[in-house]
Amino acid sequence: MLIVGLLLLLFFAYRYGFAKTFAISSEVSNLEGQKQAYQSAPAQLATLANKEKQLDNILYKNNVEGNSLQNNILKTLNTLSVDSGFKIIAFEEPHIFTDEATQKTTTTYNFTLQGDYQSLLKVIYALEQKYSFGNVVQVAFEKKKNFRTKATYLQCNLLLQRLN
Repeated sequence: MLIVGLLLLLFFAYRYGFAKTFAISSEVSNLEGQKQAYQSAPAQLATLANKEKQLDNILYKNNVEGNSLQNNILKTLNTLSVDSGFKIIAFEEPHIFTDEATQKTTTTYNFTLQGDYQSLLKVIYALEQKYSFGNVVQVAFEKKKNFRTKATYLQCNLLLQRLN
């Protein structure tokens, strides 16, 4: 009877005293973990802001800005066309190829320019050396004639390839 009374006393003591203490203790440790996370948030924010500035500087040095590479190429071509005096005849949708074995993506941009030979060479050189859009994999010059005006002009079809 004494043992049963002792066990009953331990059961009620645990049920009404110790269980609540253990629950509150685990809640306190959980809240302390959240407090540490909130206190370290400004330091993480400062670190991420510095990393963003560093990456923006790298992009600025490589003459790449914004999100869409296709828009950046078109913007660069428009800027160069004002300086060099050539025309952008066609800018087609990029072709995206994913290699099944390596899971690497290759994006190929196809565009056609029209102008004199020297200005087209300057643009090709600038795209290859000055800007980091990718590699110029093919350049095809074609001399065409407009039969209505009997004028000849030079067109250049360019393939610019970027490995992602």
